Amino acid sequence: MNTPPPPEDDPRAVSEATDFLVRLADTPADASLHAAIQSWRRQRPENDAAWAAMRTVWHLTGELGPVLLPLDPSGPVAGQIPARRPPTSRRRVTLAATAALSLGIALLFGGDIRLALLADATTRTAENRTITLPDGSTATLGGRSAIALHYTPRQRQVEVLAGEVFFTVRHDADHPFIVTAGRLTARDIGTRFDIDRADTRITLAVSEGSVGVSCGDPRIPEKRLTAGDVIAVDPRTGHATISREDPSAIGSWQQGHLLVSDATVASVVQTLRRYYPGIILSYGAAPGRAHVAGNYDLSDIPGALHAVAAPARIGVTQIGTQILILGGTQR
Repeated sequence: MNTPPPPEDDPRAVSEATDFLVRLADTPADASLHAAIQSWRRQRPENDAAWAAMRTVWHLTGELGPVLLPLDPSGPVAGQIPARRPPTSRRRVTLAATAALSLGIALLFGGDIRLALLADATTRTAENRTITLPDGSTATLGGRSAIALHYTPRQRQVEVLAGEVFFTVRHDADHPFIVTAGRLTARDIGTRFDIDRADTRITLAVSEGSVGVSCGDPRIPEKRLTAGDVIAVDPRTGHATISREDPSAIGSWQQGHLLVSDATVASVVQTLRRYYPGIILSYGAAPGRAHVAGNYDLSDIPGALHAVAAPARIGVTQIGTQILILGGTQR
């Protein structure tokens, strides 16, 4: 989830915005506090962007009511907000996020009702699950993933609706094994490969054997990928790029570690979100530009996020145990 990017990232501004919001929740009718916030926002563009980012956090966790969102630069209108609310703290932000999780808010935490209706198998946050398909092949679903099965007497077909899935395909030359994920279609007769379907890219990586891949354009012939080949497809345009990766690193998330050799910070963060029982927000352009390589522990998402951000000198702000904010410059 992205929030308005600041012209120049500044973790200090994020921290100051958080403090202002805590105080504002305690005394929403404090005119002097409103004035101080507006003065602070005008001091630097970074402050205003951080304020927008933190308001998003608080809005998502339900800490601020609609009267305070958005906060008009001219200040509150008399009579529209209560004089005082119970004291708030950073801990209450965490508790609110936990409550949101328990209610299963679909857009934030992967409990998409539409996916639940379409899927034959799903996983929760941080859950890896291996299922045996009707033909004896297996599919291991990573956190927050979903698949639908479309088997017929003539072919074996699986649709990846969301998340990441590692397939071990039982050999059957007479019945091709087909996997679709958005624009990407993989055709196989017996091998091992990984498909990761995210919002901004769909990737397929071959761990063993060979896989035929097409990207939704019948004019472009099917590409044949072998062990170590990785194809990344833009879900909007169908544009594809092919790279190489150590076959032993493909599907490493099944052992609780994410091994990447050349990935953007943003793409790694998308994977980390599937294993974090809270909110990871990002702001600024840096996460989308910076590339990283490393071995990240999926059982320690805050630590993994710090490790991902450190080489690019991107800041990480943590609020309690449920909210992580990626953005700004590491100090």
